[in-house]
Amino acid sequence: MALFKIYHSTRTGIARFNTTVLRKVVGLGALYSTGYGDVGSSIYYALGITTIYAGGASFLAIGAAGLFFIATVLSYAELSSAIPEGGGSSLFAQRAFGDGWAFFTGWALLLDYILTLAISAFSVGPYLGYFFPIFKTNPQVNVTFTGLLILVLVLLNIVGLKESSWFSLMLAGFDVITQVSLMTMGAFFLLNFHTIWGQFTLGSAPTWHNFLYGISIAMVAYTGIEAISQMAGEAKNAEKLVPRAMFMTMGTTILLYSGISLVALSAMKPQILSTTWVNDPIAGIANAMPAVSHFMAPWVSILGATILTVAANAGLIGVSRLAFSMSNNLLISPIFHKTSARYKTPMVSIAIFGTLAALIVAFFPYLDVLADLYNYGAMLSFSMTHLALIRLRKKEPNLKRPFRVPLAIKISGWEIPLPTVFGFAGTFGVFLMVLLFHKYGRVFGTVWMAGGIAYYLWFRRKESLPVMERVKITEVANDMPEPKPHKHILVATSPTRPSPMLRDVLKVAKADNAKVTVISVLEIPLALPLNAPLEDEETVARHTLDLCQAIGMEEDVLVDTILARGRAIGPVLNMQIRRLGADTVVLNDTGSSLAAAVLAAIRRSANTVMIWTFQIYSGAGLTPTPRSRLSGETPIIRTMPAGGAGGSVQQDS
Repeated sequence: MALFKIYHSTRTGIARFNTTVLRKVVGLGALYSTGYGDVGSSIYYALGITTIYAGGASFLAIGAAGLFFIATVLSYAELSSAIPEGGGSSLFAQRAFGDGWAFFTGWALLLDYILTLAISAFSVGPYLGYFFPIFKTNPQVNVTFTGLLILVLVLLNIVGLKESSWFSLMLAGFDVITQVSLMTMGAFFLLNFHTIWGQFTLGSAPTWHNFLYGISIAMVAYTGIEAISQMAGEAKNAEKLVPRAMFMTMGTTILLYSGISLVALSAMKPQILSTTWVNDPIAGIANAMPAVSHFMAPWVSILGATILTVAANAGLIGVSRLAFSMSNNLLISPIFHKTSARYKTPMVSIAIFGTLAALIVAFFPYLDVLADLYNYGAMLSFSMTHLALIRLRKKEPNLKRPFRVPLAIKISGWEIPLPTVFGFAGTFGVFLMVLLFHKYGRVFGTVWMAGGIAYYLWFRRKESLPVMERVKITEVANDMPEPKPHKHILVATSPTRPSPMLRDVLKVAKADNAKVTVISVLEIPLALPLNAPLEDEETVARHTLDLCQAIGMEEDVLVDTILARGRAIGPVLNMQIRRLGADTVVLNDTGSSLAAAVLAAIRRSANTVMIWTFQIYSGAGLTPTPRSRLSGETPIIRTMPAGGAGGSVQQDS
């Protein structure tokens, strides 16, 4: 006859204390500057690597990629306004499909942010090449500089770098003004449509293969829109301001990218743009500008380096924030949710992902390779956003949607917006091109995703969590009293062996920065004087106390020891409690009359102390009752209140 039944072997719900709610303080200007700072920085490197493959038709490749970008922005605008929380595409996938697809999307997005950090930091050196030419002529110097820059950003973020939204907005303003100035002056001094049209022939120069390849590379210029979505949880009136900021970013980006690409192809041949100025194309435009190049070139170099540094820092902040969110939703290990005790920053996430970015640059110091890897994760997360929108239109038809993607058709009960279908076809198509044509993206992107999926399956299995279903997280009010840290813990141990609870006590003491004293009492019978020679007993007891100190060293806690004599253990303990000012006493409750007498003596004293007692059970070994799993030296912790049964912590007086 079965004595029990397991109804479910996984956790379907988790309770936790209410998390801190982000203040709704971010306005339209901060949202726009964040989004444009992430998207707008891409033009400082995307134009050069797109020209490597699309050649003179790079402006067409950027325009085609821009159409997919428009459709993607529409999907992000609807979902971010309907679900105004931080998390972006990973949150959308979780709401639509569950935790498994949320991890898949979030893991791809983590690769995005790591590559944002790597590409942006790698591109800073070439822009500084106007002042220090070695950054352009010696790739190893630039790789070393990139590593040092990432290290500085990691340290600054661990300490707690606070970026001013006014500074970001001002920087975005300078960038827009500079690029508009380059476009305007380029239109007057350089723009030549005859030259532009004469530099390419679709189908031969570039070939269709290279042109499609160029479109997939050009998508790197538009992948920063996720940054605005991540800030939706902090935005004032997010339902209106988030879509508005996205549309402003979209309009500015497409206008500037289109104009800058036309000016660049008028200023220099595609062969020069894709070689000499491949890493710093905007600096190449400024250098080619007649009459004003002597002051525009250094200005663009400084501004480009500054904006790319800010973009690199945004990538580091984004990856640590996303890892924090995924950990908070039980998608990855809780270690990524922990913050440093001193600086209150996610130190583990910052250090791990910053190191990964530096290693990627060290092994792949080429912008086109980095762009391959970047597009792999970006296109996956974009594609999942489009699918999540279609799924939520069916799953949650009554969800309030302040903005809706237009031009929807209904098929068998599904409401499907046509721009979303177009956006999915474009972004997933680019992802397929990465798989087909981009060998580095195909190999290392797939390794990244396969490794992440294997880790996710292991983690969820280890924590007894469902793989695909969404874990319901219930937040409860934290009305518990503030725990008081221990100051001095007195551990009573037998003269013949260390207390089985000592290691557990040391872990608590280390967490609370408390002192630990281990005491062993030799009981002297009335027939003997207190100073009677007991050499053998003292030798054994001192060896036991030495073992206790050695255990303390293993646990990184210095342990004080006391070897005392007395007629009874209880009075000796009371005296040491008063002398040391101990606030906690740990005892082995053996169930004997001696143990009961010791506890009674402490209770009768005037000491205010918390008593921890424990017992060791080995089980009777009878059937059909199963043998206890707690056997041998494994203790059961029991906290005993003064004058009552165990089960709650209470102070004795």
